[in-house]
Amino acid sequence: MEDKFFSKKYCDRCGNVLDARTMSWFNDDTICMNCSDKESAIKKKLQDGGKSYEGCGYIPDVNKQEAIK
Repeated sequence: MEDKFFSKKYCDRCGNVLDARTMSWFNDDTICMNCSDKESAIKKKLQDGGKSYEGCGYIPDVNKQEAIK
């Protein structure tokens, strides 16, 4: 199976051109650094620094109480 991480041209999340890329902390999206910064802000808002949400398959809604318990 071919790994498409390096061949993708656009961010899976926002659609911007991928000048630099990283893998999402929460799912297998290839994302731009802008989206990565947004994920970092979400991780900081989570009580455990996002550790229990790593690879969970979705981006936790930090505005909901259950996402930060």
